[in-house]
Amino acid sequence: MPVYNEAATIREIVARVMAVPLDKELVIVDDASTDATGTILDHEIAVQYPSVRIFHHPVNRGKAAAIRTGIPHTTGDIITIQDGDLETEPQDLIHLTAPIREGRAEVVYGSRYLAPKEQHLYRSYQLGGRVLSWTANLLYGQHITDEPACYKVFRAEILKSIKLDYDRFEFCPEVTAKVSKLGYKITELPMNYYPRGFDEGKKLHWLDGLKALWVLLRYRFTD
Repeated sequence: MPVYNEAATIREIVARVMAVPLDKELVIVDDASTDATGTILDHEIAVQYPSVRIFHHPVNRGKAAAIRTGIPHTTGDIITIQDGDLETEPQDLIHLTAPIREGRAEVVYGSRYLAPKEQHLYRSYQLGGRVLSWTANLLYGQHITDEPACYKVFRAEILKSIKLDYDRFEFCPEVTAKVSKLGYKITELPMNYYPRGFDEGKKLHWLDGLKALWVLLRYRFTD
């Protein structure tokens, strides 16, 4: 779980993750938050949930950098990325991990577009997601509807074998490109999504969408 300035949500999202009835471990990487996130993690979360492993970046480096820091500290057979906000429903991890647990898939993405009740706060985000999905399908032969999905689930050895280069929000397109080039087909399943606004802490901007498009293009033609 990479987190940055999530003091308002970190208690609730950790409680929701820990309540999921799966054998699991939670690794949290605080990306040098400037609010009370770090204090809450060290003095509340660590006390309430002693099994949770918490790491801190001394300076802000970005979401992907936090993910890279966390991956080597995982010990399970499956790795999923959980955001520190409340836009997702951790109970979805039960069915999102099932294809990997049952040996039917290697990589699973949650899709907001496959959910019975699709929710998007900004039409531009919906359009951007569609464009990125179409581009990934065209360049890498996938058949996905939500490339920038919040939930991405991997057989651990696959994710650990991939060298990730980027530091910020480019994690999604980079990992999509690299698992595709390794020959893995991405399985998609519905996920719940509860969008928040910029006033509530949303951090993605339209420029991140352009960067994501560039990353998909870059790795199609380079290693």
